[in-house]
Amino acid sequence: MDLDFQNHQFDLFTDWRPNQTKKEFTQKLQQQAQAEKAQLPHLLTRDDLKKRWDMNSRQSVHQVASKLDFPAPVYTFNQGKTLLYLETEIQIYEINHPWIISPADRFNYSQWIFENVINSDD
Repeated sequence: MDLDFQNHQFDLFTDWRPNQTKKEFTQKLQQQAQAEKAQLPHLLTRDDLKKRWDMNSRQSVHQVASKLDFPAPVYTFNQGKTLLYLETEIQIYEINHPWIISPADRFNYSQWIFENVINSDD
């Protein structure tokens, strides 16, 4: 069935009673919605990142997201206040910056920086 809204205007929107056209359109649109949902990428907010990395504050996530090599948001809404990141790009970032993943990793990284960069004998 072709979803021709123009030619089925009366059956769909003027006739308030259930009818066969509404049933067919609804079934077709539900199938289309399921197919579209299957193709949606998994997106993460900064709050998701805070939970994912077990961080104590939004500022901690902001500091990480401010790095030059951090992935750019793929979508924004709420007048630019809510940023959405592609999970795959976040995974790439985590692979290249494994110390970000957990509090223990961040602590160990800070210790490594102290011992090998700040307090080095060079």
